[in-house]
Amino acid sequence: MKDTERAAAQADALVSKAKRQLIDDMEARDISAIIWDNHTAGFHYVPEIVTGTDKDGNDIVCRVTGLYAFDDNLYAIEENAKDTDMADYYRHGVDVPPTVVTLGKDLAARELGNPVDNPAFTLKGTNPEWLAIADCYFEALAL
Repeated sequence: MKDTERAAAQADALVSKAKRQLIDDMEARDISAIIWDNHTAGFHYVPEIVTGTDKDGNDIVCRVTGLYAFDDNLYAIEENAKDTDMADYYRHGVDVPPTVVTLGKDLAARELGNPVDNPAFTLKGTNPEWLAIADCYFEALAL
């Protein structure tokens, strides 16, 4: 039992470190938020998080469509969150719809606001879910 608890604590520490490194990477690229289109990105893994359970005890699973680094935390952006629709970030009939959009600090703050009490942003997720999301972040940067 002790070995299992120690292994779980080590895994938690590694994922926390990986999240910190993602925040640092985003800062180095002057990105506060990255939003991607799951339908066109072609990721190897579908970025999903279990955010709770419904009244019947079934998992509530939401797709993640991006990341928002805010106040030294890394939030997953849930699909269909307000102001994260790709349609908001290009001129219809003029531009090609983007697959990935990045927002600097000022624009992210203006467009997305404070994620702390906004249910469309979450810190939840298991270690494997966050590893899949991290993979999507790097794949999105390569698009």
